[in-house]
Amino acid sequence: MKLKLFAPAFAALLLCTACGTEEKSPIDYVNPFVGTGFHGHTYPGATVPFGAVQLSPDTRRGNWDACAGYHYDDSTLKGFSHTHLSGTGCLDLGDILLRPTTRTLILTADSLCPAASFSHKEEQATPGYYAVKVHDEGILAELTATTHVGLHRYTFPKQTLRQVIVDMAHLLDNEYIYDSSVKRTAPNELEGMRCTRGW
Repeated sequence: MKLKLFAPAFAALLLCTACGTEEKSPIDYVNPFVGTGFHGHTYPGATVPFGAVQLSPDTRRGNWDACAGYHYDDSTLKGFSHTHLSGTGCLDLGDILLRPTTRTLILTADSLCPAASFSHKEEQATPGYYAVKVHDEGILAELTATTHVGLHRYTFPKQTLRQVIVDMAHLLDNEYIYDSSVKRTAPNELEGMRCTRGW
């Protein structure tokens, strides 16, 4: 008698368990923010295995905790650059910074645009994708990458000044820039390069 009552209950339990859970892939367990705090020297941005570009926000420069350009303790960002080292403990790269902005440009010796505030509550990272809300300007920045190309998408608030700064002088450390150039080749197209000496 006990077996007859137990078997239907066990079958119902299996049925409910199978229906209630979604199968996860290993990529669902990846957290790109691991190592971005303390002295981990990793970045949360978008890249692919063996990719030539690593798009990520730069929140600091010029000190040991800026090795990857990003530190989880920070609440402002300078923009989004295309090359980063992860977990090395050596400060380098941060090439070709893009900074979307709704502000009027203020040229200073330190930067083309003041740092923008952001919140980790409005930040998202999964393998190959990074997004953050540039809080004080209301811009949604989204980054992804292929093996050779970095893709940016900026969603600006309506009825605001819409600009994207291309900062060829931005560096994470005091490196030497041998050469750089940018030229406009079409109404919505820029072509350029930069050659630096660093670590």
